[in-house]
Amino acid sequence: MPERSSLSQGVQIGIETAEGTVVPSNRKLQATGFSLSPNLETNRFRPMGQKYDALVTPGKEMTAVEIEGVGTYEEVIFLLSSVLTATTPTVVGVTGQQWVFAPSSSAEDTVKTFTVEQGGSVRAHRAAGVVLTDFGITWNRESVELSGSGMGQLFTDGITMTAAPTVVPLVPILPTQIDVFLNSTFATLGTTKLLRTLEGELSLGSRFGPVWVLNSANPSYVARVETEPDATFRLLLEADAAGMALLAGARAGATQYISVVATGGVIGAGPAVYKAQFDFACKVEEIGSLDDQDGVFAIEFETRLVHDNALGGALKVTIVNSQTAL
Repeated sequence: MPERSSLSQGVQIGIETAEGTVVPSNRKLQATGFSLSPNLETNRFRPMGQKYDALVTPGKEMTAVEIEGVGTYEEVIFLLSSVLTATTPTVVGVTGQQWVFAPSSSAEDTVKTFTVEQGGSVRAHRAAGVVLTDFGITWNRESVELSGSGMGQLFTDGITMTAAPTVVPLVPILPTQIDVFLNSTFATLGTTKLLRTLEGELSLGSRFGPVWVLNSANPSYVARVETEPDATFRLLLEADAAGMALLAGARAGATQYISVVATGGVIGAGPAVYKAQFDFACKVEEIGSLDDQDGVFAIEFETRLVHDNALGGALKVTIVNSQTAL
């Protein structure tokens, strides 16, 4: 019997019609990895007068999901559709498709869930109802990196992976394509470029939580519910005049408008170009120490995303690519 090689553990996803109902995992992502693990909570009981436990009983069980990858124009829409909100693209140019993700600050968001398969020809496993609860993207001059985590229904082992999945094209978001803008009003968002941005990191956490009930028909959680999101943006800047200008805004408790924009090449026949734009309103929550960063004196600002009436929420993400659907 051949060994189960770590090298051959591929990942495929399928877009579910009904949350938690298994569908063929017919999409293969090449720049985003999903790692599935069974998550079983147990309860121990040791009776008085005995050294060792008498019982270890199972309790809550679901699938833990970890995500890592590289930012690409074509694949990032799958993650955003699960952690932010589901959306339908509109045509831009001849073959371009514009996806706008604008989660609500008050109403519940409708998101996509996945059936995720992981493995190879020797052995494979899957989970249905996979949804992202946490998402992060880090931009710097070395790379554009994705991270995150999620949850799914029961871990199922010993499955056969869906044959011949469609491979999503690889169009990476390059560090050389990125600009960062900072403005004090929404009307001027995207007009003042920060020329000495060293790194930026957007983090969205705690988007959803499981609902557990006493019902033998439900071996895992019965539903998911939105929870208070933990949404921050970290900005590392050279401590020059533009970088230190955020200090005044922090002292005033003023809202800052930040736009991180990546602009790629022409899509098909054009004239649309690949684009990944992250817009958000935030307030400075914490200021880091002044310190060396690659030979320059730098300062770090930790901001908290806030609802803004002009923006229509706390954040909006616009992706332009070639994908007509998930």
